[in-house]
Amino acid sequence: MLRRIKIEEGWFTLFLVWAMIFTAGLAIVQTELINGLEIIPLLGTIALLAGLVLAKSRFSDRTAHIFSFVYGLFVLAYLIGLILPGDLPWRERVFEMVNRQIVWLRKAFGEGSSRDGIIFVMHTSAVFWILGYTAGWFTFRHDRVWRVVLPTGIVLLSVVYFYLGPKPLALYLGLYLLLSLLYVSQTHLVAHLKEWRLAAVRYERGINVTFLRASLIVGMMALLAAWYLPALSASPAVSDAISDINQPWRSFQDDWTRLFSSLRSYGSPISDPYTDSLILGGPRTVGNNLVMDIYVDEKLPYVYWQAAVFDVYGPEGWDPAGGEQVLHYPEDGYLDVNPVLAREVITQTVINYRASSGVLYGAPDIVASDRQMLVTRQFDETGHEIINSVKSRYVLRQGDAYQVWSQYSAADAASLRQATVNYPASITDNYLSYPDTITPETRALAERLTAPYDNPFDKAVAVRDYLRANIVYNDQIPAPPDDVDPIHYTLFESREGYCNYYATAMAVMLRLQGIPARVAAGYAQGEWDDATSSYRVRASNAHTWVEVFFPGYGWIQFEPTASIPVGDRPESAEGGDNFASPSLPPNLDRQEFLPDDEFTDTSNDFTPPELPDQSSALLSQDWVL
Repeated sequence: MLRRIKIEEGWFTLFLVWAMIFTAGLAIVQTELINGLEIIPLLGTIALLAGLVLAKSRFSDRTAHIFSFVYGLFVLAYLIGLILPGDLPWRERVFEMVNRQIVWLRKAFGEGSSRDGIIFVMHTSAVFWILGYTAGWFTFRHDRVWRVVLPTGIVLLSVVYFYLGPKPLALYLGLYLLLSLLYVSQTHLVAHLKEWRLAAVRYERGINVTFLRASLIVGMMALLAAWYLPALSASPAVSDAISDINQPWRSFQDDWTRLFSSLRSYGSPISDPYTDSLILGGPRTVGNNLVMDIYVDEKLPYVYWQAAVFDVYGPEGWDPAGGEQVLHYPEDGYLDVNPVLAREVITQTVINYRASSGVLYGAPDIVASDRQMLVTRQFDETGHEIINSVKSRYVLRQGDAYQVWSQYSAADAASLRQATVNYPASITDNYLSYPDTITPETRALAERLTAPYDNPFDKAVAVRDYLRANIVYNDQIPAPPDDVDPIHYTLFESREGYCNYYATAMAVMLRLQGIPARVAAGYAQGEWDDATSSYRVRASNAHTWVEVFFPGYGWIQFEPTASIPVGDRPESAEGGDNFASPSLPPNLDRQEFLPDDEFTDTSNDFTPPELPDQSSALLSQDWVL
């Protein structure tokens, strides 16, 4: 079968080709995107050997490629079969792989999402079989150097570029580039040696070592020079070119996350202004840059775009309650929150204009999204979820669009006045605490403001209206002195502040009166555009407000900051009782799923509504905040 046992191109050439394939495969393994990727370097090695053997054989090109295809199917099926879960006989393992592929293809050409992690291993393995085989073929049958270097290099470059984890994958790229330079120089030398032999040209016996040493030095110098060159983003021309290709890339990225949703995700630097704490500090500067456009069916009477809620108040400021973080897929349906009265499910389409964002913004309370969500939750006495935060699993880039569904409260003032005060333990345990630093003057003021009223709603309105009338809005105040309670300082000494101070004072004074309250942060509603039925939200709309808990109605927003419209609720429901039971968005029904398994696949009936065409919204301006 073989023409020659000896490899005329040299064993060192074979080593360099193998090292290139192995380095790219090892980089894939280091991403730890899913279990099972460990077979990639081995499979690439086998593919390279198959390419070598077939390249040296007497078979025609077509016959050799057919053999490669058959060998590849066999090796791929064997290695994937070894990592399939369960103790299935080989016949059933093969059927299982075929069935998984058919299911994936149906979702690829439909609108489904796949959680079958082994599909990614299968596809990546197939790619590396092709890379390994063609590397051997174009090295030892046809001298096509760049058909060896470029395909594997592009795959490795894409992995390094889009990997956001802690592993230094750039080192693998650097090693690959060095090996590629050595490979190119080695094949060039081998070609010349063949010509010199045929022409009976004499040359030094140590020319291989000399040429290799020179190539290694030149390659390392080139890499060092490239390392210290300015980043591509520093070039306006390159930045414009990258911006032009962003739109098709976003479409590809959406399909990728839909079809390989079981892959591990890593965080990256984001530009959201909200962190894991809310500090009562000094002056703030928020700017006026565009943050997002939010499209709704009709203008809402009052609305906030929530990013985070803060439950625990201490002398330094607010912290979230915490809880476990779980991954919620769109097809998982509605978050399992406790049903409440007087809520309407509204749909919001959000166009993000930040360079990178990790928060899914929406009206309180978000209950579903067409994006994969990282949900931080606790549980109440009935086993329903208490949602503390909702974030996107993948970083949202400038111009990305997503949809969220929210249970928007339509409760009227009369109904809230009649709400019971039988708070569940999950509420009293978390939303009535306050630090010992609260002064007697603050306690006395809270008692005086709420004493004339016999229900939490009117008490909350009284505190709200007092703050709006007596505290001057000023976002350039100095931080309170270290030896003074911030709330006392705001209420009785400075008598000025911005939304963090208004919201904190109101929430704590309500807690002093046994009324569960917390602070929420995000954005005020922004500028309404009737022509597009949308809100335009800017950085200057960054805001903090208060939420008060009413049994049966959930968390209700209140606005104590003097510079923001108060957003009074109607005294009574128009046209009678509007206590609508919360409904689900179309095609977003709650489903039961198998236990979590990275190789488990489930059906998907979720079809997100069509997004509006917002290409005109991406105006030529500086989005960076």
